Amino acid sequence: MTRLTALVPAEVCAAALGRAWPEDLDSQVRCIDEGTRALSLAWRCAPTADETCHADAATSGLVATPRALPVLGVTRGPLAASTAAVASGSTDDLGDLLDDGADAAAGKIRALSDCGVRRIVVVEDAIPLSVSHEDAVEAHRPLLNAAAHLRIGLVLVASNLDGVESLGYDCWASDRGCSPGLGYLPSQAFDSLAVLDRWLDQSRSVGDPGEVVTAPLASGVSPDLVRHAARSLTRVVARP
Repeated sequence: MTRLTALVPAEVCAAALGRAWPEDLDSQVRCIDEGTRALSLAWRCAPTADETCHADAATSGLVATPRALPVLGVTRGPLAASTAAVASGSTDDLGDLLDDGADAAAGKIRALSDCGVRRIVVVEDAIPLSVSHEDAVEAHRPLLNAAAHLRIGLVLVASNLDGVESLGYDCWASDRGCSPGLGYLPSQAFDSLAVLDRWLDQSRSVGDPGEVVTAPLASGVSPDLVRHAARSLTRVVARP
């Protein structure tokens, strides 16, 4: 049986329940908990500061929910962070941007650990062309060191990135390949049912990885498609 770990925004959990994303903390915790189960996912994603002003409190509340699915943290990787900074108009040296991105990601890992999260996804989905592989390895070192110190499990989820396997992670899922036991679905797999089924067939053709991880999905992704992917991977097929 293969479980689906979908990197879904909190709004998708609300949509799976037919609700709007609530404003109060307790309702947000319940919404993510119930919505994740409604989507048949393996992990509950901790909300980000962009989704709620109560991110740390909501994450702690999710961790403390009795008999619930485990909580997965998500942080942007240093390469993606430096790309975003350049796109926003920063003229800082790329090396400084990589250092800032690494510091921010390591800080996020520590903050999620303080909330009780024990597994975190590092997302690299926008890579500056001028970063060498050596610089990429060095940029990820603070994240790996922080996780090792805190005994946090890290999963690197990457797109358009070569040499993923040599960045130092034991677990990675990408469009260029995956570590043993993991599979990968890109965000475009959820464009339609037909497209999703093609990707699912491709995933099954290489065996049963145990866990399939998605790229970060947009807030407008169809909950029915996410649910279909999860049930199809666990061999419980229910079309939207």
